[in-house]
Amino acid sequence: MPELAELKIMSDYINQNVKEKTFNKSFHVLKGNNPEQFQLLNEFKVDAESFGKELIIRFYNGSEIHKISVFMGMSGNWKWVLTDNWNETKFIRMRLDTTDGYSLLLYGSYMGPKYRIGGFTGVKRGPDPTKDFSGFYENIKSSLSKKTFDKPICEALLDQKYFNGIGNYLRSTILYYLDVNPFEDARTIIKSYPEILDMCRDIPIKAYHLNGGQLADWKNPFDTDYEEFQKWVYYKKGLSCKDNTGRTFWFDEKWMDFCPYKTILKK
Repeated sequence: MPELAELKIMSDYINQNVKEKTFNKSFHVLKGNNPEQFQLLNEFKVDAESFGKELIIRFYNGSEIHKISVFMGMSGNWKWVLTDNWNETKFIRMRLDTTDGYSLLLYGSYMGPKYRIGGFTGVKRGPDPTKDFSGFYENIKSSLSKKTFDKPICEALLDQKYFNGIGNYLRSTILYYLDVNPFEDARTIIKSYPEILDMCRDIPIKAYHLNGGQLADWKNPFDTDYEEFQKWVYYKKGLSCKDNTGRTFWFDEKWMDFCPYKTILKK
């Protein structure tokens, strides 16, 4: 959390606010909200684009472009505020100031966001299934002999080298609506139910149109209604277990006898 749908919502939020704005200051914000300025360009424009679970922030002025790659962690989010009020927000990681008194803040507490100037945050990620479905499809089909696909499908869906953007609630929802044994090995499921790859595109798109997760530490910055999302998503429903990644997985109780994990199941 946040996952593919939430990253797309974040990029929408950033782009809506920064449109036609000019920035002139950028800060790392360290412990105690002490800002440390870093300079990329004297004056610059900003835009954002999501790629699965990663967000790219572009800084540009004419033909000169720099990039910051952001991984949102468990609680990362963005806020648009008056610069005079920037330090009212806790756990700020980065602050970008406009020339007319506004600031874009990256913040997050528990296992919060991290970023890298000039490149990705170190995790190898496959194609985003909502933006490059053919690349996503071919990346998986050509890799089915890899050890990742020996794992139960519920675990394999978290591997960002193949399923970029799919996280905890999306995997549970995909497998619930596909209605297959979530503890069967990934290779068998993908070969027997190739529609699962289409669902890796379609379920995140539906989550996005339903305003995204708002399940734990993350909240939609547009402050929209998410009642329909809660009805639809398969999260804190049925039974749960801790898989080998340490993540909680939610599944239909009819698959209980197939669960290989020792953690106690609970409703």
